[in-house]
Amino acid sequence: MITENHPQETSLFERYVNPELGELTRRIGLDKAYVWGKDCILRDAEGNEYLDFLAAYGALPFGHSPKPLLDSLASFRDTLEPIFVQPSALQASGELARRLLEIAPGRFKSVTFQNSGAETVEAAIKACIAATGRRRILAARNSFHGKTLAALSATGNAKYQDVFFAPLPGFDFVDFGDAQALHEVLASKPGEYAAVILEPIQGEGGIRVPPPGYFQAVRAACDEFDVRLIIDEVQTGLGRTGRLFAIEKEGIQADCLLIAKALGGGVMPIGACLLGERAYSEDFQLKHSSTFGGNSLACRIGLRVLDLLLDRDSPLLANVLENGAYLLDRLRSMARKYSNVIAEVRGEGYLLGIEFSVGRESFEPYFGSFLGIIAEQENLVPLIAGHLLNVGRVRVAPTLNGANTLRVEPPLIATRADCDRFLQALEHTVAVVAAGNTGALIAHLVDGKPLQRQSQSTSASRPQPSSGIPRFGFILHPLELNNYREFDESLQNFSDEALLRMEERLNPLLEPFHVSSIQLQSPDGSRAEGDFIMVPRSAAQLAKMPVEEAAALIEDAMAIALRREAQLIGLGGHTSIVTGGGIRVAGKGVPITSGNTYTMLSAIEAAGIALETTGRSFSQVRVAVVGATGSIGSAIARLIAVKAHRLVLVGNPRSARFNLPRFTGVIQQIAHYAATGVAYDPGSVLDCLAKRLAAGESMEQVAQAVLDDNSPGATLRYSNELEEELRLADVVLVATSSTERFIEPEFIKPGAIICDLSRPANVSHAIARQRQDVLVIDGGIVEAPGRASLGSRFGIPEDLCYACMAETMMMTLDKVFRDASLGLDLDNRDLELFPLLAQRHGFRIAGLRSFDQALEPGRWQSFLAQFEHARPHRKIGEPA
Repeated sequence: MITENHPQETSLFERYVNPELGELTRRIGLDKAYVWGKDCILRDAEGNEYLDFLAAYGALPFGHSPKPLLDSLASFRDTLEPIFVQPSALQASGELARRLLEIAPGRFKSVTFQNSGAETVEAAIKACIAATGRRRILAARNSFHGKTLAALSATGNAKYQDVFFAPLPGFDFVDFGDAQALHEVLASKPGEYAAVILEPIQGEGGIRVPPPGYFQAVRAACDEFDVRLIIDEVQTGLGRTGRLFAIEKEGIQADCLLIAKALGGGVMPIGACLLGERAYSEDFQLKHSSTFGGNSLACRIGLRVLDLLLDRDSPLLANVLENGAYLLDRLRSMARKYSNVIAEVRGEGYLLGIEFSVGRESFEPYFGSFLGIIAEQENLVPLIAGHLLNVGRVRVAPTLNGANTLRVEPPLIATRADCDRFLQALEHTVAVVAAGNTGALIAHLVDGKPLQRQSQSTSASRPQPSSGIPRFGFILHPLELNNYREFDESLQNFSDEALLRMEERLNPLLEPFHVSSIQLQSPDGSRAEGDFIMVPRSAAQLAKMPVEEAAALIEDAMAIALRREAQLIGLGGHTSIVTGGGIRVAGKGVPITSGNTYTMLSAIEAAGIALETTGRSFSQVRVAVVGATGSIGSAIARLIAVKAHRLVLVGNPRSARFNLPRFTGVIQQIAHYAATGVAYDPGSVLDCLAKRLAAGESMEQVAQAVLDDNSPGATLRYSNELEEELRLADVVLVATSSTERFIEPEFIKPGAIICDLSRPANVSHAIARQRQDVLVIDGGIVEAPGRASLGSRFGIPEDLCYACMAETMMMTLDKVFRDASLGLDLDNRDLELFPLLAQRHGFRIAGLRSFDQALEPGRWQSFLAQFEHARPHRKIGEPA
């Protein structure tokens, strides 16, 4: 039974074969479905043609659809030679083995056939164990030998091993190219190692070429300790380096020589393990077998491959040597030209690697920041491959272990003209990277319009932790699509739709990262330092993630802050919401604050300033709190109740059936606040509740009375009817976890003031265009002491910050290292503490702002014109 877990626009491969790999290739633009291939050219269903400079990782020596091999397949059909007849005297298998033994560098006794490179590695390891009676295997770090269990155990990269509990016991590793280290390891366990396994050139490890004399020294060490030497030529063998075998250059004898990939000519899977006298044993010969290994069809193709490679009239291998040297020279010239992004070019023949070395310091501050971050997380080279494929129409890929290296591995038949076409496309892409132009690199993925920019290379210093000064970490995430444009100049021309596609494609590939660092000094002389850590997910993406997964991502961001010596960590935006106000990530060895208390306090202050400037007060108007069942909303209701005479708690209508118990809890909190002895205005909501408590009613009775008397004229009431309540409210404070702008112009009462604390914001931009009689102000925007620059961009000027950030900063300045503002019920002691800390350390409301901009005087005066009865107008933000 098939269950659909993927959208229909994804490929059949992603849906039914490998969803994880399919999704990854789709995100970076490598998910082409090719319908035609000939020589070095591939074609997709739309007719686009691509130059293949990957050649199936070396398995296509003659390119796609090689006519001589396809003709061999056709003629094989006519012979009716049986394909699978084991056990028997396999004629084709014997013929191919004899040919391989004739052309191999050195003397070998027999050949055993398999179906792939990994199986061939398995055979060699087994042969050496059987021949020596030992079980230890020594391999090189950063090597790649395959993904079956023994081959994987010899693959020197934990990224591919850990999940499979590899390596198996007995596999050890030493640095590639270090013969002395290899000798020391063998000497440390004499009589224990069966074999050393090495590639002549590390392929997946980043096209690593060993120093001259390395293999002679390895051979000598193996002879000294009676250890077998396995040379893995699965990728380098049969012409890849311009020689029939790469190890010929070293002039040594292997005990096992491994061949695969090219031996099948791109039309049949086959691998061959050539065994020397010292690796040969009767036990291995009798106990190792393969059902399909050495089948007649594969061996006939293998024989034809050797015919083509060894044709004396063919300049094939000579061209690989000559063109490979040409490519290497041109690529090294390119590396010198773009030295800010290319570190090194390596390789031989048609096996070349371009190593990119890119970080945020590669580009001027801000511009290109995303490229630096992408590179630091080893995602840049895959994106380069995607750009080359979709823009340059050239197919390459990263090496698996050397994630910063681009593999250049064309079919052996690639011409000089093909090489020039590849070089031209590559230079275009490298120029984009060298300029730090994120927009140009990913425009093809998102239908974006890139900003053109010339190459820039500077050394932008990054602040480092300083000892002895209190330090915080603040966790944030993109709040609005425009944040991407602010963060990276090259995205300025991207439409919102393109940015949304970028967000959907690339954000899931990224991990949290350090954005910037700041230094603060309080008016009282206190100092603090801090780091901003980005969680690269939008609010909507965080909201859709399973809670455990989102919390784990935020804990990864916290770990970065802790490595940078944070003594307090603050949460912002949805990082607070998805962690239950910080509860889910608390208790991890560092204090946490959600920032909700000061966010709420500063928003009430801003709303109060705007209201009093119109000549009104909270005692004269109807106040609605949207999102009143949340942590910030319920705390706002509690404090507004001190002044307001009419207060309505508005819940999410989509959660109406769950809201009643939440409303009950909020009303009980307000009643409890009335019982604490806090000062309140006569006639306020709190005054009414306090009188009932003083008359002997319990808090439960008071709450029930409020719930029972929910009439329009009640002092305190609750409602799930958002539109109805907005049409009645004079002041609206919005604090929800919604990621949408759902408050529209037609809902709002004339003359209303809306203070939007939600991030992302919940108030539609249409109100600014259509309702000049309504004032929308941003809640929770404050000035840091001394108007300190935050050193980065968060949708507000660099000398301003969000109140949740300010809460973290002021706690650090005052060395208040404890949990604060956690959970749904904000602590009364925090409500008392943060106004004192704000005053002491110079945090204050940053004037009135609307839709992330300073409120324009003309817009302000237009709104105030409705209140001619008001006392003389003050300037925007001037205290009452």
